[in-house]
Amino acid sequence: MIRSAENCECPIREIGAPSLAGSCMGQSVLLFMTILEAFINGRCDLADPCNRVNNKEDPDDTYDFVVIGGGTAGSVVAARLSENPQWKVLLLEAGGDEPVPSSVPAWVTAYWWQNETDWLYYTEPQEKACLADGGKCYWPRGKLLGGCSTINGMMYTRGHPADYDGWAVNGATGWSWHEVFPYFLKSEDNKEIGSGVSREYHNVGGPMPVQRFRHAPQFAHDVVSASIELGFPPTSDLNGESSTGFTIAQTFNDGGSRYSAARGFLRPAAKRENLHVIFNALGSKVVVDPGTKKVTAVEYIKDSVTKSVRVNKEAILSGGTLNSPQILLLSGIGPKEILDKFNIPVIHELLGVGQNLQNHVGVNLEFTLTKEPDVPVLDWSTAMDYILQRTGPLSSTGLSQLTGFLNSKYAPAGGRQPDIQYFFSGYYASCGDGNIVEPDSTDADEHRTVSISAIALQPRSRGYVSLHSTNPADPPLMQPNYFFDEHEMDVLVEASKIAYRLANATILREKYGMIPKPGYGEKCPGGGANPTDEFFRCLAREYTAPENHQVGTCKMGPETDPMAVVDPQLRVHGIRGLRVIDAAVMPTLPTGNTAAPTIMVAERGAEFIITRHQQFKNRPIDELGNRFGETSQNGNNDFRWDNNGADWHINDADKAHKWEWSAWHKLPRWYWAHKSHDNESPNWGKTQNQESTTAAY
Repeated sequence: MIRSAENCECPIREIGAPSLAGSCMGQSVLLFMTILEAFINGRCDLADPCNRVNNKEDPDDTYDFVVIGGGTAGSVVAARLSENPQWKVLLLEAGGDEPVPSSVPAWVTAYWWQNETDWLYYTEPQEKACLADGGKCYWPRGKLLGGCSTINGMMYTRGHPADYDGWAVNGATGWSWHEVFPYFLKSEDNKEIGSGVSREYHNVGGPMPVQRFRHAPQFAHDVVSASIELGFPPTSDLNGESSTGFTIAQTFNDGGSRYSAARGFLRPAAKRENLHVIFNALGSKVVVDPGTKKVTAVEYIKDSVTKSVRVNKEAILSGGTLNSPQILLLSGIGPKEILDKFNIPVIHELLGVGQNLQNHVGVNLEFTLTKEPDVPVLDWSTAMDYILQRTGPLSSTGLSQLTGFLNSKYAPAGGRQPDIQYFFSGYYASCGDGNIVEPDSTDADEHRTVSISAIALQPRSRGYVSLHSTNPADPPLMQPNYFFDEHEMDVLVEASKIAYRLANATILREKYGMIPKPGYGEKCPGGGANPTDEFFRCLAREYTAPENHQVGTCKMGPETDPMAVVDPQLRVHGIRGLRVIDAAVMPTLPTGNTAAPTIMVAERGAEFIITRHQQFKNRPIDELGNRFGETSQNGNNDFRWDNNGADWHINDADKAHKWEWSAWHKLPRWYWAHKSHDNESPNWGKTQNQESTTAAY
């Protein structure tokens, strides 16, 4: 690595992750990316050497709590439980530590398709989806500390209040919007209150900084202007008063770098002597006494050797929607039919384990910007912007920070809960050879391409997770059953039509020459200037956007619900001392990205555990003594909480700071110069108006 100009307080250590340069192609690209990666690895603020989590080479025999999975949820749970210095907490992580380059927002996909950092999961062959890829849909899932929060797009969306009210009405008692809202606030440190977002909906002081990236392509702002032309007012805060509209979203980032759940929660806890973390330890089984139905130990595989550790109080599964049900099945907890098939002794039959799998699904639509040359975004100039100031294209995810939420004609009545979300991709600074290319020097036939993914937010299709074998290292069987219910396809047809109209808006058509990518979807009949519904249906089947928002396989609900796996306090039905705390417990999908809801679930789940065992926590320290030395830290921050977060208080100053950004015309950077009244036709050749629409950056 190329050391930082300043001296780091602690020595920077090698993480041992795969080379970032390996994800780029070409000899000249490889050289530039290798040098750039060496620069990044040597920056003190990105490497954060003083706060890195240490691997526990020689763990203890017994722990009060064992958390399986150091991903988004597991990082939160382990950190929160270790705030009590009287509890011994062990976290098992199947991968390694976070690579330093994962902090660079632009390299959001650098650790996908890498065996060391990605589970490399593919679904079972689909009859109606991902057909261009042989029917198998790729689901990138993080296999490293921080899990998916270390490799995702960082977008901060909470979902809609109706999502959580629906959970509560349907059996997840205590999970209504009013009851979960404080737990979103607990983890949040919003850097933009008063600048587009309101204190009425946001908080400061939590471990996860939230704000917009420091850079956004001009094209992203112009898309927001285009949406106004179509009659869709933008919003400055999707988590505020308005949950519909297009916007450049807030994300989990600070100082130009990613904030994963591990960075926000685990690193501040790294010096606590009561928190042990084992890297490259695959959680394989929870050991349950068949007589008492109580968890006694956890098994894990380290260096190809199966080991076990005893559990005094509770084991917590935070392996995620795909791995948590796999571990339950391998432990003899699940449908008897599946357990018998693999000769796994039945400890407790739970029909819902692995069932109720849900995921957002959509269609990828490709476009060409005929007036925009395909000039590399990453070169030495933009690289130096980041190295020296943490600004420029490397400090963002290109178009991926842009999103939009709209209502189709199939959306719930009332118009406040959207059923369509748009994701965008393009203008990435992921790879380059360092050369600065002038636009007029490029080949006239080389134009920039961008894509719009239209997503159905409230799918009705349900799939399942099961086993391929009894080997814990084998991937689980993943069957999402995409498009088995036609509802999602109907929504996507409407969403695709809107996307085509958006691309044909005045500013995008005249400034960028945006058109559907020539030849894209040529095997689908009904394309051309007047695309048919069947054309869009065919595109969805061929070029599926499978998303990575899987939930539901350990559904939360009462014991009377035959499909419920955990109760509303996330305790596994019929088993003592075992909880599932991750996205698997969500009964239905939130309306949007799932990172923030997963952190909320983890905050709430950790508090359930703390409350359950608070008789130990509340004893005077001088009576019990500290078993782990004087360097233990309680790590508490002032979140304006009392009674372990049981009551949320808003002071008078907060009440005085009301929402001030509900009017779209007050939004920064965008203004409306023209509105088209021809909003109904996606006819590509049609000229809506020859007036130019401009947008201030």
